[in-house]
Amino acid sequence: MALKKSKFGASFQSALGRFFSVIPLTANQITVFALLFAAAGFYASYLGLPFHALLLFLFAAAVDAIDGAVARFRKEVSDKGAYIDGIIDRLVEFLFIISFFFFLPGNAVVFAGACLITILFFGTCMTSFATAYAEHRHVADSKKISSQPGILPRAERLIALFASFILLAYGSAWAYLLLPLIALLCIVTFFQRFLYFSS
Repeated sequence: MALKKSKFGASFQSALGRFFSVIPLTANQITVFALLFAAAGFYASYLGLPFHALLLFLFAAAVDAIDGAVARFRKEVSDKGAYIDGIIDRLVEFLFIISFFFFLPGNAVVFAGACLITILFFGTCMTSFATAYAEHRHVADSKKISSQPGILPRAERLIALFASFILLAYGSAWAYLLLPLIALLCIVTFFQRFLYFSS
C-alpha cells in the first residue's frame, strides 16, 4: 500500500499542512523550493560530496511533502497546482537519479552507468505517464486510478533511491546492486499500470 494512502500517511499529511500553513508563500511557491534544493543536491553530487547531496535531496523530498499538505490544509488545491507539482516532481527525481552518474567508479562503467540511469528515469517517468495518459484518454476514472497496482510507487521508489544514496555515501558496493533492482521494479510497475489500464 502506498504511504500516502495509509492511515498514518493521511494523519501525517494533515499535521504537516497545519504546521507549515503559517509560511507566507503559496503552495506553488513552496513547490519551487523542492527544485532549488534538488538543483543544489545535483551540484553537490557534481562536486563529489555525497553527504551534502543526500541532505539537499532529503530537503527537496521534505518540501515536496510540505507543499501538497499546505495546499490541502489551506484548500488551495487546483488543477494548475497539481500540474506544476507533478512537473517539478519529475524534474527533482531526474536530478536525483542522474546524480548517481557522478559517483560511478571508473571510466569502464560509464556507458553501463548511463544506460542504468536512463532506464531508471524511463521507469519513473513511464509509471506516472501510464496513469496520466489513462486519465487523459478517458480509459480510467478516479476510482480505477485510486486502486491502480504498483510494486514500486513513487514514495517507496524514493525510499529505495535514498537507501542507495546512503550506501553510496558510505562507499558500499551494495548501492550498485540495489540500483539495477530499483530500475527493474520501476519497469515492472510501469507494465503493471499499462496492463491494468489497457485491460
